[in-house]
This record gives sequence, C-alpha cells and structure tokens, in this order.
Amino acid sequence: MENKEMENNDNKEKLLLLRKRSMQAVLSDGYRLYLQNLWRLVRSSWVQAVVYALTVGASMTLFFCHLLPRFVADRPFTGQLGWWALSLLLAAVAAILFAFAGGFAPLAEHAATAAIHGPRRWWGRWPWRLTARGLLRLPRMLLTVVRRHQLGTLIVVLLVMALLVFVATLLLQMPAVIMATAHVQAAADMAAGDTPIMPGNTTLVTFATFALCALLQAYIHLSTLFPLYYVWGNAQAGADKQASSQTSSPTSPSTSEH
Repeated sequence: MENKEMENNDNKEKLLLLRKRSMQAVLSDGYRLYLQNLWRLVRSSWVQAVVYALTVGASMTLFFCHLLPRFVADRPFTGQLGWWALSLLLAAVAAILFAFAGGFAPLAEHAATAAIHGPRRWWGRWPWRLTARGLLRLPRMLLTVVRRHQLGTLIVVLLVMALLVFVATLLLQMPAVIMATAHVQAAADMAAGDTPIMPGNTTLVTFATFALCALLQAYIHLSTLFPLYYVWGNAQAGADKQASSQTSSPTSPSTSEH
C-alpha cells in the first residue's frame, strides 16, 4: 500500500505543472507545450474556431458595410445596430466555447495526466460541463495566483504576451487592417460629399477577409492560455507544498494534552 502511494506521489511530482518556474521558463514552457500539441488543439477546436470566425466576419461586415455608411450619411441605423450587437454577442459565446475546447479542456487533461490527447471524434471537443464549471472556477484560480504571491509573474507574463500578440497581429491581420482602412476612407469621402470608390462585391470580400483573419487570430490568442497555465501551476505548487507541510507537522502541545 505504501509503495503504491509512493508511486502515485512520484508520478505527481513528474507532472510538469507542479514544477516551480521562473518567468522565462513559464513563457518558454508554455509556448513549447502549445506548439508541440498544436495539431491536437486544432483537431479539438476547429469547429468552434470556424463558428467564431464566421460570427466575427459577419459582425465586421455589418459594421463597415452597413452601420458605418448609415451613421456617416446621418441615416437611421437602429435596425443595423441591433443586428450588430447580436453578432457581437454570438462572437463572444463562440470565443468562450473555442477557448474551452482548444485551451482549457486540453490543459485540464494535461494537469491530470501530463499529456494532451487528440479528440475522439472528428468534430473535436464540446466540453459543456467543464465550460460551466470553468467560468465559475477561473476567479478562484486567479485568487490562488494572488495568494501565492504570483501576481508579479502574472503581470509580466501578460505584458510579454500582449507584445507578442501585437506583433503577430500586425503580421497576420494586415489584410483586415487594409480592408478596415479602405472602409473608413470611403466613409470619410462620403462625409465630405464625394462618391466613395469601392468594388461591387465589397460585402463578400469584407466578410471573407475578416473571417479568415479572425480564424488565424483565434489560434494566436489561444496560445496565451498556455503560459498562464504555468503561472497558475506555480501558485498551485506552492499551495500544495504548504498543505502537505501543514499535514505532516507534529501535533501542538495543547492538542496533545487533550
């Protein structure tokens, strides 16, 4: 019995999550874990990623092709505003489902088994229960990070990841930036009384551009969960160490007398 317990403890210590890491190691190990399992993550979440991309494409098309021209021309846009708000809500829901299917669910599996496996079905993962529990658990995970004095590490990691995401966005989102700039320029021309010069298939091109860029951006953002996973691992390792030390500490004299 004792041998089995020692073996379980050894296996637990082997889990990469429970090893204390520096800020540099948190970032390097997090992105390494992401890149090593990228294909499995894509297989787990590609359906949710496509849904997210389509909703973002629809939202941006509604804004630039319908809402912005009506606003500049001082025409009623209440109906378009309602549809745009609905598209933003659907995009937010799709983003949450994507984050749990491609990020939180594989990371929960890694925390339990030290491995990330591919999905059982071709349409990936739909971790409904984990999504419901995870939305409630995330604030407690953040509280663990703060209590275990990992807030400084969290802030530095967030700043570095924000810089990396910004650079990646400049490189991969350039078509969307160009498209948005063209629409803003057309709206400015319209406000000045000029006739905006835009191709006849503007709506379709706008939708395709923003949807494709959103698909790429989704997996850029997904990568940020993996360094954060190790920040929480640092905090959890400290909490586990404190709990084990309290459990193994000798009984106090006042307690032994009773």
